[in-house]
Amino acid sequence: MKKNFLLKSFLTFILVQIFINTFSQSFSSGSLLISINTAIEAYNTEYKYQIKNTNFDTLIKDQAGNKNYFLALEYGLLKWFGLGIKGKINNYYTEKDKYTGVTPTANSFEIAVTARAHVIRTKHFDLPIGFSFGGSSLTYNTNDPYYPITITGKGTYFDIHIQPMVYFKRLGFNLYIGSPAVNYSDMTTNRDAINQLIITTWKGKGVILGIGLQYRILN
Repeated sequence: MKKNFLLKSFLTFILVQIFINTFSQSFSSGSLLISINTAIEAYNTEYKYQIKNTNFDTLIKDQAGNKNYFLALEYGLLKWFGLGIKGKINNYYTEKDKYTGVTPTANSFEIAVTARAHVIRTKHFDLPIGFSFGGSSLTYNTNDPYYPITITGKGTYFDIHIQPMVYFKRLGFNLYIGSPAVNYSDMTTNRDAINQLIITTWKGKGVILGIGLQYRILN
């Protein structure tokens, strides 16, 4: 008798899930989602210093963190799969230089395409899992009034993420949890002195945690 009860309960649960996913879904083919988020990122970084015009270089390991904002659009190609685009602005945390007494600034911008599978879709809940891949640009300024140095970098951005979404009709809120990576293989500086110590590469891997709002425009 107990086994029959458990079996009936299990079958009922399955039927309810099938009904919910068939007739009431927060994401489907033709859906157009817009979301805006704020987040923080923490990276373990590696960057290489090199004396210009020589073969001398050294690799330094460090940490970096930023607060960021990003805007994303996603279109449902299938009832469970979407493609989109994301733009992201990052402002890095920096400390005052102990020699100049000036606080440098560092920021970056990323634009990436996204591909996501919506593994759970109900009327009030959506669970997309996917990745973003694109380009990133970095700008670092020492802000030294006597000897200003600007370092710029161009490279790639990638993340794997999960973004659980709760809906109240078309509007809702979400969490963004992921693992990002950046790789600036093209670094330049405004100072062009011979035998100058310069950064030639900068890369990092870490975590991103964010919260935001989303709105379903279509469907």
